[in-house]
Amino acid sequence: MNINWLKKITANPKHNAFTDLCWFQQSLYCCFRVATNHVSGDGILRILKLDLLGNVLTGSFIKLDNTDLRDPKLTVGPDGKLILLAYARCPATDTKKLITQNYCWVSQDGLSWSTPKVVAEDYWWLWRIRWKNDTAYGFAYNRRANSIDLYQGSPRRRMYKVVTGALSLDKHQLGYPNESDLVFVDKQCYALVRRDADTYTAQLGRSKFPFKQWVWQDLDFYLGGPVMHLMNKQTALIAGRILEKQQFKTVVFKLDLLTGMTSEKLLLPSAGDNSYPGMVLRDKQLYLSYYSSHQGGCSAIYLAQITL
Repeated sequence: MNINWLKKITANPKHNAFTDLCWFQQSLYCCFRVATNHVSGDGILRILKLDLLGNVLTGSFIKLDNTDLRDPKLTVGPDGKLILLAYARCPATDTKKLITQNYCWVSQDGLSWSTPKVVAEDYWWLWRIRWKNDTAYGFAYNRRANSIDLYQGSPRRRMYKVVTGALSLDKHQLGYPNESDLVFVDKQCYALVRRDADTYTAQLGRSKFPFKQWVWQDLDFYLGGPVMHLMNKQTALIAGRILEKQQFKTVVFKLDLLTGMTSEKLLLPSAGDNSYPGMVLRDKQLYLSYYSSHQGGCSAIYLAQITL
């Protein structure tokens, strides 16, 4: 793998982070959070339309009063409409308790967006959804529960829980599973899950339809913000954040889904607060969005074109 070009696609001095990338109506769409800093409560969502040279064509944004919107994800539904998923944190009006919910928005053109709809369960973070035919699947996690649950359905109507504790401290003695991604091969589902406890090692999960029983393999390395793209029935392209020489770096590599072996690792220019990539593959070119603070200490969004 080789980087053909790398462009910074944000210019504001804010904290720009937590990206995703999608192919919609013959254009790239990149979403991310804009806020004061990584943990501030003032996050809004920015959505940029890009051409295949990384030029910004148009943009839109979503914000909710007194609400921190975090970690947006884009997907195209079976009806061809663009769906945006994000996590919302807002204080309760009568107490100091923080309310957290999963919201989704729908767009026909990538510019104007519907009113938000609450999906899945409050206080459980539905990280990302992937489609198998007309059904969406995704893992939601809860830090206190030390567990991830599998949801399925439609984000525009209802996502309902089908597996409790698919990976958990209680059942598997593996602490704090959280961010995840899924790919499907025929009747098989593969999951990649970040963990932030005990050994901090990522897990590769396998399950056959209807995905009620999961088998997990320890990958023996840390991976944050994982995203997967299926290349063939045995190989997936993976991007995320790894620990390289005691520093966090954004990386792309190949993963053998049958053995868990990795190959062809490519480090992206990155340092400090970084990663949370999105991926789109077009005409043998990989387009990868991510954020990093390696230039001037300012967290910015970057788009790379990579030849596989």
